[in-house]
Amino acid sequence: MASLAVVLAMIAGCGAGQVSQTALQGTHSNGAGGRIGQMAVRDVTLLFDGPVAGDEVYPPGSAVPVEATIVNTGDTADRLVRLSSPVAAAGQIPGGTITIAAGQSVTAGQTGRIASIEVPYAREGGPLTLTGTTEPIRSGLTYPVTFEFERAGELVLQVPVAVPDRPRRR
Repeated sequence: MASLAVVLAMIAGCGAGQVSQTALQGTHSNGAGGRIGQMAVRDVTLLFDGPVAGDEVYPPGSAVPVEATIVNTGDTADRLVRLSSPVAAAGQIPGGTITIAAGQSVTAGQTGRIASIEVPYAREGGPLTLTGTTEPIRSGLTYPVTFEFERAGELVLQVPVAVPDRPRRR
């Protein structure tokens, strides 16, 4: 009986201190991210101001703003020259291209304050936009978006629809 108590105590102690919700911690961002060459694209979302009825955030033919932070970790400047998606007729970049200097980051589409500890950033005028959507854009799904850089090449990300920053009115 005593040996059974010892075995039970040992088994019960094996999980001590392990909180399953935090055992596999990930990023605190809800957006997509990826890297190609020296270019890192982070926190990419299709902006959504909500509320809407149902799950259709944008009907076909809409213009969808894209929020993204682009970081150049290299020692040579690069330019974002094209934005595209199979679910949109075209992509628009403010000024036609965005130059990201070496060791710098650029944030497009964010309206709030940006915290930057180590990498200087610039806020480009106006958001990136996918225009002429060819199908409804729905909440809870991801959509392929291609970022094409002059030097680094193409990066395709599965981009989620952002969660509105204010609750739905009841």
